Amino acid sequence: MAAKEMIVVDPGAGSPVSALGFKTVIKIRGEQTSGAFSIVENMLPPGAFVPPHRHERIDEVSYLLEGELGVMVAEEDFQLRPGSFVVRPRGVPHALWVTGTRPARFLDIFTPAGHEAFFEEVAQIASLSPPTAKQLAEAGLQHDVIFMPELAPPLVKKYNLRMPG
Repeated sequence: MAAKEMIVVDPGAGSPVSALGFKTVIKIRGEQTSGAFSIVENMLPPGAFVPPHRHERIDEVSYLLEGELGVMVAEEDFQLRPGSFVVRPRGVPHALWVTGTRPARFLDIFTPAGHEAFFEEVAQIASLSPPTAKQLAEAGLQHDVIFMPELAPPLVKKYNLRMPG
């Protein structure tokens, strides 16, 4: 079911959340689209690494606005330049990391909606103290994020990455 009214999000508008050096602005919530999709704007600092994970119910589409982003989807890894899209289908392991010396800014579109709640929960956990890997994994499972740390070592070695936290 699609939204029943026009949605306009002005520049700078949205609900900001921040955790682990990652900044996210929720631009369109699932409630605005009858659960069809949601959109967030992510801003990740140089060296940031979103470790391998998958979703069972969510498809993700990213559109890179600024910076350079490394991406792993399934068994393939590659670099995105501004203006690039990447689809990360449900059930397929994927990871993201910022390459270069500038932050990366990109839009993530989630379908169906609801994944925006994961960012809010991680920010809430991190506001109390640095979250443990166990806390992040538990929050992930509540929001259809299944972390796959066993897939991280080759990426960490190849791209000189650090696990978050």
